[in-house]
Amino acid sequence: MEDSERWLAVGRIEAGQSITDVALFFDVHHSVISRLWKQFQTTQTVVRRPLAGRPRVTAPAEDRYIAIVAKRNRRATSARVASMVIASIGKAISAVTVRPRLHMSGLYARVPRVCVPLSVQSRGARLQWCREHVNWNVSDWSNVMFTDASRFALEPDDRLKSAVHWVDLFLLPLDDSQLQS
Repeated sequence: MEDSERWLAVGRIEAGQSITDVALFFDVHHSVISRLWKQFQTTQTVVRRPLAGRPRVTAPAEDRYIAIVAKRNRRATSARVASMVIASIGKAISAVTVRPRLHMSGLYARVPRVCVPLSVQSRGARLQWCREHVNWNVSDWSNVMFTDASRFALEPDDRLKSAVHWVDLFLLPLDDSQLQS
C-alpha cells in the first residue's frame, strides 16, 4: 500500500469502520490493516519502517526507464542495456540488476529463431501459388497435406550468437489450442 492509502485506512478506522471493512475496501488481508493500526497507535505514523537487507539500487522510475531502453533496443544484451542506462542517468548498475528489472516489466530474453532466407524466385513462386489458391474452401484444403515444417525469412538471417531479443510475454505466438478457441 502507498503511504496515502495507509493514511486513508487509518482515517477510516478512526471514523468508526471495522478493520475487516477497511481491509475489504482496500482489497488486502485484515492482518495488514491490523498491523497498520497497531503501528499507528504506537508510533503515530504509518510511514514504512526501513527494511532489513541491501537497499535497492534503482528507483521505480529508473526501473521503468530500463524497460524502455530494452524495448527500444530489442537486440541489446542486459550488459548493453546496463551501459546505456549508466550513460544516460549516470548511476552505476550491473547486468545482474537489469535482468530482474526487465523480468518485473514482463520482458524476457529469447534467442531469435534461425530462418532459411527465401530467394526472389521463391518469393515470387509462393506469391503466385497463394494467388491461385486464394478462393479455395475448406473441402479443397482438406485434400492437401503440408509436409514442409521449415521456417523462412524474407531477409537473410544476420543474428549474432550472443544476441538476444527482449520480448513481451503477450507478444509470444499462440499455440494451436489458443487459436481454436
